[in-house]
Amino acid sequence: TIDLQYIVTSLEGRINRANWWAGVVILRVISIVFGGLIEAIFGTGFFGGLLATLIALALFFPSYAVCAKRFQDRNKPGKMALYGLVPSLIASLLDGWGLTGTPDQLNALGWIGVLVNLGVLLWFLIELGILKGTPGSNQYGGDPLAALT
Repeated sequence: TIDLQYIVTSLEGRINRANWWAGVVILRVISIVFGGLIEAIFGTGFFGGLLATLIALALFFPSYAVCAKRFQDRNKPGKMALYGLVPSLIASLLDGWGLTGTPDQLNALGWIGVLVNLGVLLWFLIELGILKGTPGSNQYGGDPLAALT
């Protein structure tokens, strides 16, 4: 079973790939649903951008918790997740505030944001979503797969 509260609120311990994927998909669906509602109701003006910023900030810690535990499963410090999440958050906020151009015509800042997000996506996809965790216990806790057998 998936302990969603633990996955998105705790920085302690380790999670396997399946729990990471579940956490990432759930957080992404929440982001898309709220982002779509905000844009449909309030548009992309100041108030819509403010609400989108608040949603991005609200989802930041749960995203960090999910990724930190997965890095720890790979026997790496959970803080490594910040190396990808902070630049992605900044790129998303700049986009939400309209500083990256339009969807049809990105400016230089927009292209930098696209490249940052693409790089983080590829890194996290490979490191957290595909590669196996450390077998057995490590400094961050017991093997999350051991409980499944």
